[in-house]
Amino acid sequence: MTGTVVHVTTLEQWKSVLDVWYKQGHYWLFTNTKYQESIFDDGGRYLFLDDCITYSVSNPNSKPFIEYSEFMAQQKEDNKMTTVYEVSQSVFDELQRIKAHEGLSLIGAIVGHAPFIKFIEVGNKAILRYLADDPAIEFKVKEQLYRLYLVDVLGQRNYFTISNATALPDRTVVKEKAFVETLEEIKKWQTPAWEIEEVQHGK
Repeated sequence: MTGTVVHVTTLEQWKSVLDVWYKQGHYWLFTNTKYQESIFDDGGRYLFLDDCITYSVSNPNSKPFIEYSEFMAQQKEDNKMTTVYEVSQSVFDELQRIKAHEGLSLIGAIVGHAPFIKFIEVGNKAILRYLADDPAIEFKVKEQLYRLYLVDVLGQRNYFTISNATALPDRTVVKEKAFVETLEEIKKWQTPAWEIEEVQHGK
């Protein structure tokens, strides 16, 4: 990103360019104010990144600049190298708390949550890289999935499934063979006989 000049036309574009650069570890010169909205309001439309972030109302040095759309397209291309891990909402929330490390150093927060970090099944190295703001590692909340079940006359739970042989609806007592989908999709298969339940992460 060294020597990059980006032309923006809206405050939202201004902020999103800054968000990209902040994530990469760059900051404004001589200030800790995050977005500097007042600079945009005063006519700043060119964001510069060299050793730090600066700006200009015009492009006085005639530096080659790129439009916001081109800048974001480059980011999308660069982000193809990002590894994304899906975790449950509770795991994601706890990772955010560790990352914030309020009142502690990041190392102290990691040491204090070591048993929790070991519990997450994606591997300690990836988690530590994420907590240290490595842009190549991303965590996101795994979409909640559901399945259908009914209880038969013997009191046994039966799960809705779709037969591999006939591609028709069927039922099974084996939970792992149940039809699992998003709530929107699972509701398409529900009848009064079937109840909906959440699929717990890893279960």
